[in-house]
Amino acid sequence: MPGKFEKRSARLLALFLALIMIGSAIAIAFRGMGPNQVELRQVKYHFKSFKDWLKCVPPTNELIYVSLKNCTNETLWSYLQKVMNNNMISELFDPVTFTTPVQRMLVAFYPNGLLYLIDINMSKMTASGERINVNGLDVWVKDVNVNGRYYEVAATPEVSPAIVGTAPQVKESVQAITGNGTNMAKIVGNYTAKIPGEFNAAFIFYGKRAESLLQSNGTAFGDFYFAGIRMNGTLFEKVVAIHFTKPGGFIKTNNTTKEFVHYWVKNYYNESLSVAIMDGTNLTKILNAEPQMRLVIIHLGKPVVHTASSTGNSTKS
Repeated sequence: MPGKFEKRSARLLALFLALIMIGSAIAIAFRGMGPNQVELRQVKYHFKSFKDWLKCVPPTNELIYVSLKNCTNETLWSYLQKVMNNNMISELFDPVTFTTPVQRMLVAFYPNGLLYLIDINMSKMTASGERINVNGLDVWVKDVNVNGRYYEVAATPEVSPAIVGTAPQVKESVQAITGNGTNMAKIVGNYTAKIPGEFNAAFIFYGKRAESLLQSNGTAFGDFYFAGIRMNGTLFEKVVAIHFTKPGGFIKTNNTTKEFVHYWVKNYYNESLSVAIMDGTNLTKILNAEPQMRLVIIHLGKPVVHTASSTGNSTKS
């Protein structure tokens, strides 16, 4: 068996991403029990909200969060279930068994693996493999077969949400939780603190990954992008936030506002952060919606104003 928590090749992530991109749907195994029969597990650390969950996540450039909790809209439920299924790899969960269905999930992507945070409330979770102790937490480690190759997977039931993933990432997560490592809450917490409310789905891109997405005429203008989806009464609502590395911010225009029932913009100029909230009756349109912005980018020593969507399509003025 390979040494515990040894560093894996970048080919691991390539394989995992290939599986994700083809959209392989899975059902995480659980044994159904009656409402009065659910067996509980003991945990040493408990994190409740999405923003709290970021304290469990080692530094990453990309993560996805999905919550089925309190979702009564069938259209949104179907979308959430699809996102969850398309981003869970069944082989990684071979060593664990849940006794209740997954209610929330966060997956973080790394060059050498993946990390999952799984909300099954406080219900029992069993894990197989070799048990080791990491900073006072019991972690189970086991080699699993993914398309003919063996990889080291780890899990700990002693945290809520439960933690499952490739061994190096689980170790780093435990270190972040126990105070011996940094985490995404420390890195982007100043930004997420300005984003109001909870979400059924959230996508965060940071650093180089965000810079590759936030470009205008080939120039990166931001290093943090957040998109969150939720219900606002009977309306589908999307929240977008960007940390700008070039002078700019979101704007409210007639062309933008007529596409939505409500459109709200807040620019935190001292922090170079902009937040926009858009809602409407059509989920597909809301998923594709992006706020308008104005950028000032220096070209050959001359400032040029760009009006663009946050996807980077721009016009000069």
